[in-house]
Amino acid sequence: MVEFNPDDVQGDLFSRGFPKFNEVYYFFHIQSGKEKEFAQNLKMLVSGEEKHISSINKVLEDWKQIEAAAARNRTIDDPAKKEWVPTVNALIAFSKPGLDSIQTGLTLAGRPSLDLKYLSLSDPTFDMGMADDGPENLNDPPVDSWDPLFRTTTIDGLLKVAGSDSTIINDKLEHLKRILGHPEVITDIEGNSPPSLTNSKLEGNTRRGEHRGHEHFGFRDGLSQPLLRGINSDAALEADPYMQTDQNVITVSSKPPELQDGVEADPTRRPPWMVNGSFLAFRKLEQDVPRWMELLNKFEAAGCKSPTHLAAKLMGRWPSGAPVAKFPDEDAPPNTPLDNSFHYKGVSKYNCPFGAHIRKVNPRTEGGAVTTARMIRNGIPYGTDFDPANPPTDPNDTRGLLFAAYQSCLENSFQFVQRSWSNGESFPVSKTGHDAISGQAKDGGLLNTTLHNEDDGNLDPGLGQFREACTMKGGEYFFVPSISALKNSLGCD
Repeated sequence: MVEFNPDDVQGDLFSRGFPKFNEVYYFFHIQSGKEKEFAQNLKMLVSGEEKHISSINKVLEDWKQIEAAAARNRTIDDPAKKEWVPTVNALIAFSKPGLDSIQTGLTLAGRPSLDLKYLSLSDPTFDMGMADDGPENLNDPPVDSWDPLFRTTTIDGLLKVAGSDSTIINDKLEHLKRILGHPEVITDIEGNSPPSLTNSKLEGNTRRGEHRGHEHFGFRDGLSQPLLRGINSDAALEADPYMQTDQNVITVSSKPPELQDGVEADPTRRPPWMVNGSFLAFRKLEQDVPRWMELLNKFEAAGCKSPTHLAAKLMGRWPSGAPVAKFPDEDAPPNTPLDNSFHYKGVSKYNCPFGAHIRKVNPRTEGGAVTTARMIRNGIPYGTDFDPANPPTDPNDTRGLLFAAYQSCLENSFQFVQRSWSNGESFPVSKTGHDAISGQAKDGGLLNTTLHNEDDGNLDPGLGQFREACTMKGGEYFFVPSISALKNSLGCD
């Protein structure tokens, strides 16, 4: 089996991911009795000259064209004459029930087994599915409180389509659905997820204007991504050497990384067709902006100078992305280049609490669990911006993040980080408390996180106990196969 090949790995599986202003997640079900037809259609999806499913190399080429156009645009004053590069890219992934359906189709076609029986040993979290794993191990809310999209019909597969324009994206999605046999072979999920009122589909978009690149709590997002040799530029690797990451942490390899302490999984049992694939943890995270603002108004009790100062301590970064480890008192001056090569050695707890989000999920120590816990995060915000002067009255007018994280081992990365670090009140040290951004307390309980005075003493009560401002509304684990596996192992004639 050929190891990592950027022509074979699906194109969202590196730090920059799909270029996008808009993105659609379409969830589908494979009809019972149509499994063989689906496997045949799947092979057609990746067999012709037209590249319906994008590879990393295709996406890298898109980025080159965008950057070249941007360079030319900087010499043009007339906005009407500036270039616009239309792009669209697609990814396909399958849940464990989806792979089971494909196996049924392959058996009917007389094709070799996918050896899915080993997944309970190699990847038990994926085998279990998020509906079982989340409430049991991650403090997720009960499934009956999830949005209907994630609790009505079995989700077998996902099409993720992203690009420069919603019209191009939806045209591409409809084309892919036709190839896969919609509505006879694949069908929509009978359930929606607000603010979308359309069954089976979630739509995200980058925020506009000065908010572009920021999520709904106001922070610049997508920083500190794993950087991969041979994929990311030499300049990017040199600028942030700490985030250089082995490829086998992101994509499945015949030589998997070491497991975290306590992880019960055996990646060596994976069948060979999974090489160059990756596991996707998808979660719809609803952000309650008024609740977040209410928490920030406690800044004085938290020993902070302003709501923005408290927000920076809870995140570990100012809204610009500047780390409080380097800019403890105020945000970096405008147009300051982002310097992401920092660590926490010698940084006071007052300036950056142990419970700060980015310190929790990426402690920036050397080697071990920190490097193997990394994951590529290529999600996107959803919903309209919250306007405090005009608060919404429609309960479906929600906003948040469509979280999408790729890794070679869920137990090593997403599940471990959420359960042991974000939720762990004693990580990295005793009495740290929860991650105030993404942490979840057991049984929907209140969160707590320890803040400090200027002498690094614990503030009591500080913020005290508080309700989470980010609520998980549903999700699933998927496997993102290599393009060759889609054609030669999961697809059939």
